[in-house]
Amino acid sequence: MSGPGWIKASLRGVRAYAPPVRTAPDEMYLDLNEGAPLAPDGWLAAVAAGVGMDAARRYPDASRLEGMLADRLGVAPERVLVTNGGDDAIDRVCRACLGPGDEIVAPSPSFEMIARSAELVGGRVVRTPWMGGAFPVNAVLGAVTERTRLVAVVSPNNPTGGVITRSELEQLSDALPGVLLMVDLAYTEFADDDLTAPALALLNAVIVRTFSKAYGLAGLRVGYAAGGQETIDALRAAGGPFACSAVSLAAAEAALGLPEVVLAERVERVRAERVAIAALLSSHGCAVLSSEANFVLARFGDAGCVWGALGERGVRVKRFASPELADWLRIGCPGDAAGLERLISALGEVVRERGRLEVGPPRKGASA
Repeated sequence: MSGPGWIKASLRGVRAYAPPVRTAPDEMYLDLNEGAPLAPDGWLAAVAAGVGMDAARRYPDASRLEGMLADRLGVAPERVLVTNGGDDAIDRVCRACLGPGDEIVAPSPSFEMIARSAELVGGRVVRTPWMGGAFPVNAVLGAVTERTRLVAVVSPNNPTGGVITRSELEQLSDALPGVLLMVDLAYTEFADDDLTAPALALLNAVIVRTFSKAYGLAGLRVGYAAGGQETIDALRAAGGPFACSAVSLAAAEAALGLPEVVLAERVERVRAERVAIAALLSSHGCAVLSSEANFVLARFGDAGCVWGALGERGVRVKRFASPELADWLRIGCPGDAAGLERLISALGEVVRERGRLEVGPPRKGASA
């Protein structure tokens, strides 16, 4: 598809990301990995009321939240940038580092907004397969060329749930001193090993984190990047100065102020749900990848039919258009007992209808 002459070539024919339509309030949406709320409904209303009209009429100041995050991370405030969700941080990294013909090496499958952001600035995405198992360090290093400016590392990875180890991350850093490692840690709260501190110790790494997942604030769009000051200065210049609203900033500050046990209990619940969902699917013949995120990825003999059958029961899970994931569904962890019971019940009904969930080998050309 061509477009008007004033539209740059990298945008012609590109379709905007289309989030799923949500029209039924009684359905359970497990397709976007959103975290369950950490606080009761009245909590957010109280936060918003506390902002006040004077703050609402002024442009927001993220410096207080950046200072709070810097204290948590053990770095100077100048090394932290609050962004409009993690997507904004990723987009800024790509704008700051990539130009036409520059390359980003990205294991695949992974978070789709990375490739979108890279390609929109004219970058070339070099994909290396990572469908479960150990992080493909050697494949990534082998894909690097003189045009490589970025290496993307999503850990736990979306949509597989796989992780990179500290030693593997350090190996990449040592081997690529002139390349920036963009380490997306959106799901790190659910992982066995939080790589935030090890990544921040690397001179050529920037981390991306978010309040959307473990803190359950996806609708408020608050994320952040942290790294070396020169890198963060460049990211600050690569986007607008007022990334988040005053209400969003206040909610993120309040979320950081919640007792640590609140987040810890939620994380443990999600981890337990992850085990229960994986065990159920495995018992019915599904191949389930090892995950350290708030979801599981499983292969089905007819993923489309299973997806539809769950949808008929009001349970929405993620189905993929890409051929490498055609046989797979990503199922988010509900984060609460009632939600898990509903999911398990729906899966049980589908099993009784179909006999087994996995009824054959993966389709020709799909990933095993």
